[in-house]
Amino acid sequence: MSSGFKFDASQPHQLIAINSVTDLFDGQPKDAEKLETTLRSQIAVVDDSEDVAFDLDLTQEVGAVGNRLVLDRDTVLANLQRVQDKNGLEVAAKLFDGAALDFDIEMETGTGKTYVYLRTIFELADKYNFTKFVILVPSVAIREGVNTSIRLMRSHFENLYKKRNITFDSSVYSGKTAEEVQSFATSTNVQIMVMTIDSVRGNAATRIIHQTRDKLNGLKPIDYLKATHPVVIMDEPQNMESLLSQSAVSELDPVFTLRYSATHKKLRNVVYRLDPVDAHDLGLVKQIVVADVQQQGADATPYIKLVEVKNDKGWVARLELSCRKADGSLERRVVNVKQNQELSDPRLTNNANYDGWRVNEMSIEPAYVDLTLHGYLYQGESIGGASGAIYKEMIRETIKEHVRKETQLRARGIKVLSLFFIDKVESFLGDGSNNNDANGQFVQWFDELIREERAKSPQWQELLPQDPAELRRGYFSVLKGKKGTADKFRDTSGTTKADDDAYELIMQDKERLLDENEPVRFVFSHSALREGWDNPNVFQICTLREMGAETERRQTLGRGLRLPVAKSTNGYERVDDRGIATLTVIANESYKQFADALQKEYKDAGVEIGRVRKAEFSKIPMQNPDGSLSDNNLGYQGSVSIWDHLLAQKLIDKDGVVQPKFQPNTLDFSLNMPADLVWAEQHIIELVGRANIGKYIKPKSKRRSRKLNKELFANPEFEKFWETISQSTTYRVEVKRDKIIENSVRAIKEAPGIDPLRIQVTRAGVKVLRGGTKGQELGSRQQELRGSYDLPDIITELQEATSLTRKTIVDILVDSGRLGEFIANPNDFIAMAKRIMQTELAKLVVDGVQYEKIAGSVYELRELRKDGEEEKERFLDQMYKLDNPDKSDFDYVVYDSDPERQFAELLDSREDVKLFMKLPSKFKIDTPVGPYNPDWAIVKHEDGEERVYMIRETKSTEEEVKRRPTENAKIKSALAHFEAIGVGDYAVSVPGGWRI
Repeated sequence: MSSGFKFDASQPHQLIAINSVTDLFDGQPKDAEKLETTLRSQIAVVDDSEDVAFDLDLTQEVGAVGNRLVLDRDTVLANLQRVQDKNGLEVAAKLFDGAALDFDIEMETGTGKTYVYLRTIFELADKYNFTKFVILVPSVAIREGVNTSIRLMRSHFENLYKKRNITFDSSVYSGKTAEEVQSFATSTNVQIMVMTIDSVRGNAATRIIHQTRDKLNGLKPIDYLKATHPVVIMDEPQNMESLLSQSAVSELDPVFTLRYSATHKKLRNVVYRLDPVDAHDLGLVKQIVVADVQQQGADATPYIKLVEVKNDKGWVARLELSCRKADGSLERRVVNVKQNQELSDPRLTNNANYDGWRVNEMSIEPAYVDLTLHGYLYQGESIGGASGAIYKEMIRETIKEHVRKETQLRARGIKVLSLFFIDKVESFLGDGSNNNDANGQFVQWFDELIREERAKSPQWQELLPQDPAELRRGYFSVLKGKKGTADKFRDTSGTTKADDDAYELIMQDKERLLDENEPVRFVFSHSALREGWDNPNVFQICTLREMGAETERRQTLGRGLRLPVAKSTNGYERVDDRGIATLTVIANESYKQFADALQKEYKDAGVEIGRVRKAEFSKIPMQNPDGSLSDNNLGYQGSVSIWDHLLAQKLIDKDGVVQPKFQPNTLDFSLNMPADLVWAEQHIIELVGRANIGKYIKPKSKRRSRKLNKELFANPEFEKFWETISQSTTYRVEVKRDKIIENSVRAIKEAPGIDPLRIQVTRAGVKVLRGGTKGQELGSRQQELRGSYDLPDIITELQEATSLTRKTIVDILVDSGRLGEFIANPNDFIAMAKRIMQTELAKLVVDGVQYEKIAGSVYELRELRKDGEEEKERFLDQMYKLDNPDKSDFDYVVYDSDPERQFAELLDSREDVKLFMKLPSKFKIDTPVGPYNPDWAIVKHEDGEERVYMIRETKSTEEEVKRRPTENAKIKSALAHFEAIGVGDYAVSVPGGWRI
């Protein structure tokens, strides 16, 4: 059994993110360095400046093998604009910064950001021969995380890029072994160096990287890095935004910089965005459930938190208090309080709960206030937010949720972890110094409650028989003791170097924590919540303290949003089943308060969750002149025009919040779209309907277990039915050679012209332009590149991309009459020809597909039953409760759209439908355009006796032109597949035309 993580190389959202970066450099020749050398010998460089001379000298002195970007900025900008439009992003009129090429990639936590940028390295190496990469991180913690990821993914990438002969070395930069920069600079294979920003920031007095070294021929380590012009990849760049950090990045002299984060503070040339809304819609992260534990009744201590004490023009304590708003509701606000001022004062809180509360005394060093009915309250401390009784119940709720989840998932090879964030280390350790002698209040409660809860069930006792101390572990920052004395744990903010050891420990223990044989299941950590701290199998997060900073809920959630992994014979594999992938947050605020506060955090960070976003409609498929839908998208500008229309119709407000007037289920409802956009109305209604925070965060009370109909599986009739519909097939495709040649030649002839590559020689060195320069600079001249470098093997490249024969490809290229443009600009010509041939092939493939029945089943009955027994729960807003549960495999049917819900109701009520089921996602048929999962399997009795087996696909429209070509291709293929196995009744069902 393999113990490593198994990585999926075909996740669409990741491939789009990777291609979005590589497409920025479309037109960059693969042999840029050789080309540049050739051109230097051909052209006398005009007006050599000192900079150019130094650049050449340094490169030669170091013997550096570096990256060369020879595209000019106009071409990069044109590529950026094309990528942005395709991805539904606002299209930039110009590059963000004239001096540096910086590109932002925004990916929600838990969606595989590290995998994406590591794989992007290999794609850039393969396509353009970029070989030097520096990954810059803000802390040791994230450095450890990245290094662990490279180790875990090494064999995956080696296998993936074996055929392309790409080998790589990775290293972690350390001042102690600064000489390693020499091998980084001079190696010819791909080099990845991981560095913290602190190792580059500063000057010769503070950083080894800026000091000359004898072992480096009297040069500085940074000289070696600069000479390679590395591609700099910044992980969590929002933590490296200071001027000092930015100048440190520019000192590396990167060829370009790629910045990856979920929460960019400042945006520069955004090329890809996957925000929390997209991540949830695509099922890439866990669903969020909130279990709230609150004190009932009004006898609790009123809430008071000391933010700071100031003495500018008189003493003032800044307190966070519960203040009454004009509408009578309460909200927490920070207010300035003077000595002896009554906290219930209408000018402060207007809240009678604070009657009798005043500040007696204030102090700045240390910062505290003395309160009349409490005593001392120190800066950062709060009272009344959650009493000990509430915290104890929150621990109990976490244990109950954990055991419930573990009961479901242990058999599936999924180890369940729970995470507690606590207010201070003392709450865990008490007088103790380690996990074994810890006796803090939280530990006492945890040990008592876990014994109490598992005593309620023999099954729970069997699941977790260990001593409570074995099941829990605290991860805190360590203060190293002097020789002979013990180390001490301490409270830290989560933003200092002192936290790094706690992070290293938990990051390096990632695999161990996932191992079933490791008893630790409950992890306690201090308030530190930085990026990089995560584990895919955290299913419960409990916050045993007041929520503080603005982004705290989002950061807290981020630690548990990754999809879980199950241990299998292949290693650890991702599980995206929505019945399993849920994260339960145990909070001391109500579900509604939590959802509202989280929505505010998202809004403050610029994420339009719970609102209609301006880019919401960018990916609606465009309509062709004949009325059919194409595989091209509407784009950002088209989306904005729809958004403006909805605002004018008062269906949304200026913040994108959906208004009561939007009632799509009422008779005669219309968006009143302009004539040229009427065709998109159904798509728009569906997308507006998703803009609701409740879709992403659900209360625990809305969760239900589905009951499996075990009798159904014992029924011989069902066995026969399943055996019939699940038979395997194989397909072959016949494409008429003449047709593919004719269609491809026509499309290539109609494609826009491709400008020749030109060289522009200026002070800055050699650059390649498409179509020349916009203005003549002094000391600048141009020359076409035609014939000055080796041409790539176009036939082999197109053959690998299309699987067409060499003769067919040659005939297409010769008949197109455009080979002259290949000689003038090979990269762009190959990209155009590849795109056209693949498109034309896809159109013909489906018409020529033939299926043949073979032995085996696409989904075995025993596997279906086993998966059904393990399927436990869903949310009520995703399920329809059957009136006749004996007719299906579960008492609830899970649906993804309103037409599916309507169809389930219809099948449930029809007497002639004896059996129906929503086919599980594992039931997949191979087609030439990818795997296809049909929606429904039905047994209908006609004339009282004859059994008819039906397969149905639910869609919102039966007009083929209103569906994407790939959808229609899968439907056509499915029709051929089911005919081949003897199930002749396959059809598309739509509201008003269910075909039952």
